[in-house]
Amino acid sequence: MAKNLIPEIARMLGVELGEEFKIKGYEEWFYKFDNDRMLMFKHNDDVKMPVAPVSVYVAFLALLRGECEIVKLPWKPKKGDAYYTFEIFRGKWVVRSLWWTGAPCTYALLDKGWVFRTKEEAEDALTKVAAEMGVEYEI
Repeated sequence: MAKNLIPEIARMLGVELGEEFKIKGYEEWFYKFDNDRMLMFKHNDDVKMPVAPVSVYVAFLALLRGECEIVKLPWKPKKGDAYYTFEIFRGKWVVRSLWWTGAPCTYALLDKGWVFRTKEEAEDALTKVAAEMGVEYEI
C-alpha cells in the first residue's frame, strides 16, 4: 500500500492540514489541504462553494512545480479558541491570552492584525507595534 503524502506535501509548502490559503495570481479562490486531497472553493456569505476537481489538480500541479506561490492568510480563531493580543496593564502594553467570542472589538483586533495563535508571535509583534506607536511595553 502506498503512503499518503498529502500531509507531508502540505507541511513542505508551509501550510497545515485544514488551513485556508490563497495562491498568488488567483486570489479570488481559497484552497486548503485535508488529509487526502487539496480543495479549492469560493466563499459566498459564509458558504463554501467547491470547484470542479480538474481546476484543483491544475492548481496542485502548479504548486508542486513551483510555478505558483502560496499566500498565507491571517489566522482567525474559532469561537472558544484561545488567542493572544495586547492590552494596557499598569500603564504599559502587555501580551494577554483571551478566549475568542466573536465580539465586535475582537474583530477590530483581527482586522488590525493583532490576534495571534501563540504568545511568542504576540510578543514579537508587540515590540514592533510599540516602537511604531511610541508606547511603553513589557514582555
